[in-house]
Amino acid sequence: MTKTSYALNKVLTAIARQHLRKDALTDEELAGQRLSEAEQAALKAGDITALYHLGANPYLIRRVFRSRFTV
Repeated sequence: MTKTSYALNKVLTAIARQHLRKDALTDEELAGQRLSEAEQAALKAGDITALYHLGANPYLIRRVFRSRFTV
């Protein structure tokens, strides 16, 4: 079972509420957040698999990085 990261899900929720489609997040979007280096790297790369394993909510991953789920 993965550990849920409050800070990671908080960042994803903030982006999801803006209804933005992202391929990756920027340093500016991550500034001031209490994220681990692994969480920052996954968000900057838009690595949906790593985000899931780091405890990001799958619904939030899909909302923020939905362009990566196109068929």
